[in-house]
Amino acid sequence: MSETNGRVKRWSVLIIVAFAMMMGYVFWDIVSPLSTTLKAPLEEGGMGWTASEYGFYAGSYSIFNIFLLMLFLGGIILDKCGIRFTGLLATGMMLAGAAVNWFALRYVVPTTYVEMPVTLFGLIPEHLKTQVLVSALGFGMFGVGCDITGITVSKVVTKWFTGHELASAMGIQVAMARLGTASAISLSPVIAQSFGLSAPLLVGTLLLLAGFLMFGVYTFMDKEKEVETLRGSEVLSPLRSESAPASRAENVEKVENVEKVKKAEESPSLMKAYVSALLTNRGFWLIAILCVLFYTSLRPFLKFATDVLVNKYGLDPVTAGWIVSLLPYGTIVLTPLFGSIYDRIGRGATLMLTGCALVFVCHVVLALPIVNTPWVAALMMVLLGVAFSLVPSAMWPSVPKLVPLKVLGTSYSIIYYIQNIGLMLMPMLVGNIIDDYTSADGHVDFTVPMSVFAVFALAATLVAALLLYMDKRMGYGLEKANISKVAK
Repeated sequence: MSETNGRVKRWSVLIIVAFAMMMGYVFWDIVSPLSTTLKAPLEEGGMGWTASEYGFYAGSYSIFNIFLLMLFLGGIILDKCGIRFTGLLATGMMLAGAAVNWFALRYVVPTTYVEMPVTLFGLIPEHLKTQVLVSALGFGMFGVGCDITGITVSKVVTKWFTGHELASAMGIQVAMARLGTASAISLSPVIAQSFGLSAPLLVGTLLLLAGFLMFGVYTFMDKEKEVETLRGSEVLSPLRSESAPASRAENVEKVENVEKVKKAEESPSLMKAYVSALLTNRGFWLIAILCVLFYTSLRPFLKFATDVLVNKYGLDPVTAGWIVSLLPYGTIVLTPLFGSIYDRIGRGATLMLTGCALVFVCHVVLALPIVNTPWVAALMMVLLGVAFSLVPSAMWPSVPKLVPLKVLGTSYSIIYYIQNIGLMLMPMLVGNIIDDYTSADGHVDFTVPMSVFAVFALAATLVAALLLYMDKRMGYGLEKANISKVAK
């Protein structure tokens, strides 16, 4: 295959799998700008949810991933069964979970309750709406599929772009995911006002169906790549003259030899050695801890950001949704830009440190009770968007520098698992705090909730600084460019 054809094919693959992932991010945040409406009384068109119930729903994304160890299972399936099977399974699970979530908001009445046998130290309400519980079950199913899809897509990009524009490709994939988030946050309130509260979830479910079909298209391209790789291997192309081609029996024998080599590479003893090396890698664990702290300080914030602007800055939900969407919209251009910088110049650890520090500053400003001017909130959303570009554009391409490709799926699953702990607990914690700081007239003081986000951002900044120090000491290569000098 010529270099031009190879470039076209790998970028086509990127767009296809990134589209499937983007649809997941659309649904992940499609309810976020509806939080104020969900908490409104039934007679005002809402569902009468409390902040604690909404926090439980938002955190339920991660419940199955954590307590049923689904991410570890997904990583094992990915490494053992391959990209094609895992990707179809994961995108199908996203679709099924989204359908359940939509069904709950559309057909389950919000006036019946269930008693919860487990409250997770008071983070889950004891007396919970049946509608919230069913919605959470669907969102949890969706969360399993979404995160395993994320792991799979990361491995797809690594497979096709190693030695080429890896960080740029991952940056574009992240940018398309942020486009999904931005579209959901900005358009969901408009759809809900026009067609009802459950309509945005139906739209999101249909988009996930499109994503599932697109990943099906990729499976054919992946199969074709494997065939081309097999045909081009030295085992199947012995040094012989054209007048003496290999016999069919010889080629069959060589294919069997390739399979024996692959099985040897995947033997339990060798895989155990790979995993052992992974678990003792301090750089890998710093990336994992940085990931959970950074995303916990930012992604759950998006679930409450519209509420913050409505209560603290006096904006209507639609306007608040558009301002919050400035955060992910800004990442659409900046993430590929920072990824390109990492590819060509390096400085990955520095980019992560800068982004984490910026999140901390923005959360501190939003927490200050004396700062309540809408333009300040809009500026903070723009700066948070810059931070949301800086860290992922450098963090995800850094993982393949620290771990072998053989256990890349397992390593991503561990990172996602740890991340999910924060994504589950933070919305529940903040939801309970918001209930505690809600006045009798429904107004919320967001000083303490925003301070919680700021503390996690500060912790992420300290870990990023430690990672930069360890990179200089251990030579991980995080400050080095990604594009190989021999890559065209």
